[in-house]
Amino acid sequence: MNELYEKLKKYSIDDSIKIEESDRQYIALKSLWDKFSLFSNQNVSIKSYYLSLILANSIICYQLSGKWEDYWEEFSTYFRNKWIVNSEKWIVENLSNFIKQSKNNKRFVDTKISRLEKLKNLLGEFSKDVEFYYDNMEILRDKLAKTMNQKPDAKTIVFAIKMFSYGARNVFDKLVYFPESISIPIDSRLTNLYEKYKWDNISNNEKNNIIEIKEFYFDLSKKLGIPELHLDALVWVNYNELID
Repeated sequence: MNELYEKLKKYSIDDSIKIEESDRQYIALKSLWDKFSLFSNQNVSIKSYYLSLILANSIICYQLSGKWEDYWEEFSTYFRNKWIVNSEKWIVENLSNFIKQSKNNKRFVDTKISRLEKLKNLLGEFSKDVEFYYDNMEILRDKLAKTMNQKPDAKTIVFAIKMFSYGARNVFDKLVYFPESISIPIDSRLTNLYEKYKWDNISNNEKNNIIEIKEFYFDLSKKLGIPELHLDALVWVNYNELID
């Protein structure tokens, strides 16, 4: 981990933010908000609708049939041309229709629609005060995990918080950093880096492997002074150099 730390210590949290806001997924959401904001930049209902739509789409963003960036661009284009109706029923219905014809989200469509139905009650509560959840992303994570019957550090739950934050930066005049308690979503890139840089005395117990990976990135985050979910951007943009 010390070697990986040495390669990343030149970066700050502000560098992470710049990388995140050059992400095609972020740009797709910014483009969608630019269209919505033409109706009323101060309309709370539009802000709630926009962020509810992002949150709901995030929990069905897995096992895609195309690239994640392509999917969010497809999502942005589709909903730019839809009527704005801020109701959880409308959001679920229209997202369901969207993935039925999506080019980049063709797998497990029925299961994903069931996940959207499960989210309805939380969307109703969430839409009443979206700025509160931007200021308290841990509370949103925990409520989302409970609603979806998943662990708080599950990849789709953490990803939903990330995408919600991207959207919230567009509608609120402030930047809220990710809380340190929200963990980095473990994927193949992070696993590969862990294998390359892991502690020499790490165990080879497969059962404990995911725990050790999480501890590895928790410690790296603390040492760098960058919350784990912001650290994800640095790993993403520097991955090829780090893994060589």
